[in-house]
Amino acid sequence: MNAPPSMRDWLRIFGPAWLVMMADIDVASIVTGLQAGASWGYHMVFIMIALTLPLFVIQDAAGRLGTVGGLGLGEAISKYYGRKVAAIAALPMAVSDFLQYVAEYAGMAIGCSLIGFPVLLGLAMVYTVHTAIVVGRRYRQAEVILIPLSFVVVASIAVSTFFFPYDLTKVLSIGLTPLQPYGNPSFDFLMAASIGAVIMPWMLYFHSGADSRKKLKAGDLKLERMETLIGAIASEVLMAVIVLDGAHLSSTGNFVSYSSLAQSLLPLGANAPLVMGLGFIFAGFLALVVISLGSAWGVLEALRWKSKSSFLWVYALESLPAVLVVLLAGGYIKLMLNLMVIYTIIVIPSLFFLGRLISSPSLMNGKHYGRREMVLFWAMSASVVVGGVLGLMSFA
Repeated sequence: MNAPPSMRDWLRIFGPAWLVMMADIDVASIVTGLQAGASWGYHMVFIMIALTLPLFVIQDAAGRLGTVGGLGLGEAISKYYGRKVAAIAALPMAVSDFLQYVAEYAGMAIGCSLIGFPVLLGLAMVYTVHTAIVVGRRYRQAEVILIPLSFVVVASIAVSTFFFPYDLTKVLSIGLTPLQPYGNPSFDFLMAASIGAVIMPWMLYFHSGADSRKKLKAGDLKLERMETLIGAIASEVLMAVIVLDGAHLSSTGNFVSYSSLAQSLLPLGANAPLVMGLGFIFAGFLALVVISLGSAWGVLEALRWKSKSSFLWVYALESLPAVLVVLLAGGYIKLMLNLMVIYTIIVIPSLFFLGRLISSPSLMNGKHYGRREMVLFWAMSASVVVGGVLGLMSFA
């Protein structure tokens, strides 16, 4: 009979799955949740809770690839399908990551404004620290900073529950029923944006790459899967809280501008902008680092580039222009929502290759997905894509 896992086992394994789930609650996701709550009240709570299942299933597959297969997604595609195919598969991720950088820096700019800190100085500080962490490319060192930061994100969202008198009766009768206003263009668009906020290409590359770099083995799979499940539940519960916050924040039905968001916080007292501003900054920075690692691993693994100069080029081409875009332009809240919908389509190649790889007996050393597991994986992947298509159709 196997002994139960010890705390030492948990601490040794803990990190990749939790971080990818917490980084998923980035600024764009928070804005999406607030807008969903502002527009549809408690109705969107059900969508957030329901997304726990596809989030767990898809991220569990990425975690298994890194833990059992010992490869990041980019490296595995390159090894089994060739360098050219891997490069083509990584290109949509690289493009989406640049756009995500824009969203994260824009969100942190909003956070700086909410707490009264100079935006230019704030972004310069973030970029400097971000560069110092990511250029090292040492996952374990990054964990030392990112794990505590993830708990700050959780705490800042949890504190928001004290600002609003939630109606538990409505939560149960409206928020937790599957009978929602599907078919309404506004609802479908925000539902698609919520789905896109949950499954992004960089998440698959980061999760598999971090597990492989942490040198997790097949014997660690049970605890790794448990961490993925806990992270999936925690992230979607927090997203549901954000939706509830949005339902109570806005009387106008939208947060299409920074000023409308700031105005909605005024009745809540002096601490509300501080809490939300810090939440935006910490969530944006956490996502920024995790996205950087996942993107660099994916692109470099796909191209089989290992030099530090190659990494610097990939990092610079994606991040520095994003900072400049944020400093030179504005109106990013609407952009964030549109990006979330687009991600449900961009993620298709990554989901396809992940599904093929985790069903390979030779790669997965006998712990490959069987028929039932693959049916569930493809069903959850299809739900992500269908949600994105519905969102795109709502533009018409």
